[in-house]
Amino acid sequence: MGSQSSFQAQDRLVAGTRPDLPPSLSHALDWLSLRLDRPVVLDDLAAAAGVRPRTLEAQFKLYLGTTPMGWVRKTRLARARQQLLAAGEATNVTGVALANGFTELGRFSAHYRQAFGELPSRTLKTSRTAPDEEVDDDAVRLSWSALAAAFTVAPGPNRAALDDVERALELAPRYALPKAIAAWCLGQSAAHGFSATPLEDRTRSQKFAEEAAQLAPHDALVLSLSSGALTLARKLSEADRLIERSLAMEPWSAPGWIRRAWLSAYQGDDDAAARELQMTLRVMPFEPMRHLAFIGMGCMHFNAGRYEQAARWVQNAVASVPDSFWAERVLVAGTALMGALSEARRQARELLRKDPRLTVAGAHGAWPFPPAFMERLAKGLELAEVPRT
Repeated sequence: MGSQSSFQAQDRLVAGTRPDLPPSLSHALDWLSLRLDRPVVLDDLAAAAGVRPRTLEAQFKLYLGTTPMGWVRKTRLARARQQLLAAGEATNVTGVALANGFTELGRFSAHYRQAFGELPSRTLKTSRTAPDEEVDDDAVRLSWSALAAAFTVAPGPNRAALDDVERALELAPRYALPKAIAAWCLGQSAAHGFSATPLEDRTRSQKFAEEAAQLAPHDALVLSLSSGALTLARKLSEADRLIERSLAMEPWSAPGWIRRAWLSAYQGDDDAAARELQMTLRVMPFEPMRHLAFIGMGCMHFNAGRYEQAARWVQNAVASVPDSFWAERVLVAGTALMGALSEARRQARELLRKDPRLTVAGAHGAWPFPPAFMERLAKGLELAEVPRT
């Protein structure tokens, strides 16, 4: 198979690879994709987009969470890293920097190190000295087969994904992708009550996540999955570091954006989480990402006390993937906190048939949201007559 890295030597900003953005913003990105090796002036970019500079700045902030020049730098760095990782014998750091619009090599090295945690010369050296490790074909097949099930975030698919990656790891013990998938699935299992051994699952999840990130530090997908596992293990600062590296490498990664969004939510940054969830939907507006983004939006509304809106988002999500019933905790609690106690108790009875181990105490300690969120969730579940312990 060759390298485990998910990088491909291609430009992520070519036409047809972007989500559905406003036409002016799409025009701006098309214009930029042909000029990443040249100086960029905001007025020229706005003229190409057909809007005023201030309007374009607002669109970049709203849809991409950054400034136009911030996006240019981020994209140049991502493309430079792809080129360094795919380097041939004639490639050098200066040539890559100039090809991506960096004329001051000191600044390029500083920005690169800030984004990726190492100097560009180190990346180039690693790409030339790393062994071209062959991975068992069945291990690759099993790992990629497990991925969609892993993102379903439901008990049955979670177990099926774990079975596949366990077989993959028997065939290829040092293959990072199945380790990262196992980390993510075990983290889900611990957080959402998919098994009776949450402490053991959380410990194994963290171990797999750390191993996977060490084995494939240049693989954006592996880093995204590992970040998700560390988030659920409450290692938020470590998870944040990995997801930022992942998105720096692959700015249009749906797995990266969904994990970035949920991490922002768990950190209590609702504005960032809402923007990042919408970005996820623009990148991949279908399953298996869609219902996770909808549940995330429901959690944002719940945190803001907008319980009716929270219910609509969660109900829509669970209607798409009924096995993701863990999200109904938010629905039940929100309905109770609205004062609709009869309906909340009916919903709770239905949820308990699907999740008989659910208790208020268990739910209160399950997710790494800020304490105020979890206390309101517990209060709502208690009002709905979910067992306390």
